[in-house]
Amino acid sequence: MATTPVIADMVTVTGPTADGDATIDPTSTSNPATNNLSPGTGDTLANLTLTPTDTSGSITLSNDSSGTTDLVIGSSGYCT
Repeated sequence: MATTPVIADMVTVTGPTADGDATIDPTSTSNPATNNLSPGTGDTLANLTLTPTDTSGSITLSNDSSGTTDLVIGSSGYCT
């Protein structure tokens, strides 16, 4: 059975203009029922995630709020 890599990422949300959620997930899937970060207006938050990729090796970062924010990602490795 073929598997897709899982990426170890440090995801940071900074400068959100509204409360909300940020998610990171495989590109070819819909947003998961849970989030990776829940920043408030003006917060800077970081979280280490283990994110599976889709079959092409892609991931998606999503800002699930009514405002804008900066999302920063740093990958530190992967495993299959």
